[in-house]
Amino acid sequence: MFEHLLRRYEPSPQEVLEVLEMHQLSIEFRQEQHYRDALETYCEDHYRLAQQHQADHAAMQNEPNFFALFWRK
Repeated sequence: MFEHLLRRYEPSPQEVLEVLEMHQLSIEFRQEQHYRDALETYCEDHYRLAQQHQADHAAMQNEPNFFALFWRK
């Protein structure tokens, strides 16, 4: 009566290979996506920090140089 439920599906070796290849591709894709996201975050942080340093440097150029008073002879 329930023999059709007892039968097991056995995939062919080719189907198993295809599933494993797709699984490997999905893992590699996720790793590449994670790498690119991490690189993008790093670059954004680097550019933000560079802009901050440039702004700090520009502000320091407008400040008086008090150390020059001590170095004059």
